[in-house]
Amino acid sequence: MILKNNEEKRSTLWRTVLTVSSVLIVIIAVFFIVKLFTDNPLEGTWISEDTGQTLVIRDKGELTVSPSDGSGDEEFTAHFSVDTRTKVLTVQTESSGGILSGTYNYNVEQDTLTLTEREYGNQMVFVRK
Repeated sequence: MILKNNEEKRSTLWRTVLTVSSVLIVIIAVFFIVKLFTDNPLEGTWISEDTGQTLVIRDKGELTVSPSDGSGDEEFTAHFSVDTRTKVLTVQTESSGGILSGTYNYNVEQDTLTLTEREYGNQMVFVRK
């Protein structure tokens, strides 16, 4: 056994092991709490139920829209910002007539994303891939 006859050294070793493991547990807990509250809830790949379009939302503020197969449209990339407090997604595209350009209220329930256009109230429903 480790340090058979020396109770003081065993005690010191045990306190060291407990301290290190406690610090690791606290660091891991802080990481998960920060990740939970600062992460982008929209990040991922979403497929439209109606049109078959694919939305790829990255954490770096970049959004890629891929058209449905056979539609003839081109894939394009836009920049976005998310306000998680008010649940607002703002998409800015390079061209003024961008397909998804605008401001949307969003709602995520399990694997379903609903974007509601703020001006006209039109809704788009996407399912997480």
